[in-house]
Amino acid sequence: MELDRRPGCFFDVTVRVAIKRSRDSAAEARRLLEAGFPGPAYVWAVRSIEIFVKEVMLLPLFLIEIEGKPDEFDRVWGEARQRIRDSFGSGRWDGALRKVDEAFGPLAPMRTDDGKDVWSEWKSRVVPRRGDTVHGRPIENGDPSPAEAAQVVQWADQMMDQLTLRLIVTGTHPLHDLFVAAFDSAAEAYRAAEAARVEQGAIGSAPPISG
Repeated sequence: MELDRRPGCFFDVTVRVAIKRSRDSAAEARRLLEAGFPGPAYVWAVRSIEIFVKEVMLLPLFLIEIEGKPDEFDRVWGEARQRIRDSFGSGRWDGALRKVDEAFGPLAPMRTDDGKDVWSEWKSRVVPRRGDTVHGRPIENGDPSPAEAAQVVQWADQMMDQLTLRLIVTGTHPLHDLFVAAFDSAAEAYRAAEAARVEQGAIGSAPPISG
């Protein structure tokens, strides 16, 4: 389906909202971690990358791949959503990241301190751990520790930067021009929010909640 690329139209708004939701989730993960809630911080960090991959990267790709006329938008939209669900089959992310590689080129490896690939660790360990935490499954390791959550929050920030740069550099995103403009706006808003948060902390805020 042909996408309306005009600023201020549906897909421009859709991309902007998705970027904001993703970055708001990342900011919430950091706030929760600072407040002493590692489990929720872990969940929100994973959420931030999931939103970015699904809504910013994959949704426009699938929409433009599916044939349809303007009056068939609901059908095309529903099929695109189903393709996203299928690409995240069983919560493993394998199909989704393969699609990202095909469309935007392979992501450069990011390594953990012990030499493991961050994306492999994310798929095999972090995502299932998020599911265990959300659903309260009893597992041997218990809930995420502050150190574990801090690591995942850091990885999510690094992944967000990597994915954003990949979209900007390749120029193959179906809404590349809208994406770049939306990212610039989101980055400006994020910097303003962070500056306000730092200023508020300098003035004096409540101490972090422990436990």
